[in-house]
Amino acid sequence: MSGDWSVRDAGEGDLTRLVEIEALCFSNPWPRQAFEQELRTPFARLWLLVDEAGETVGFADFWIVEDELHLLSLAVCPDRQRAGLGHGLLERVEAEGREHGAAMSLLEVRAGNAAAQALYRGRGYRQVGVRRRYYSDTGEDAFVLMKFLGGAE
Repeated sequence: MSGDWSVRDAGEGDLTRLVEIEALCFSNPWPRQAFEQELRTPFARLWLLVDEAGETVGFADFWIVEDELHLLSLAVCPDRQRAGLGHGLLERVEAEGREHGAAMSLLEVRAGNAAAQALYRGRGYRQVGVRRRYYSDTGEDAFVLMKFLGGAE
């Protein structure tokens, strides 16, 4: 991965940028209120991906509940994709899950999102199910992917 980057917790002051990135990355973006709710949810973590210049260029929204990490959303601005940022961010999310006792990670990904599927499969995720017509905007299926987090990678 090129360049330096870091993650930090999102706060109320970051909501406008989160909504902007969400709209750039997803065809059916979450509204501001969804991110506000995530900030109030005790087991949710909403991290910002910050580049070397201090610009927020992505985010990860995930829950750690008992022994499970559930990745709700991971996004990198389109003009910064394919530089390893998503891979690095996902790696950090998984490490956070392990540190807090998560034994597995679960997520849903659009059946037609080949780039995201490649990212997840490249990190060891395997398809364990299909949620038929999961996405209300298109009726597209979601693939349920899972990865065990224990042990060395």
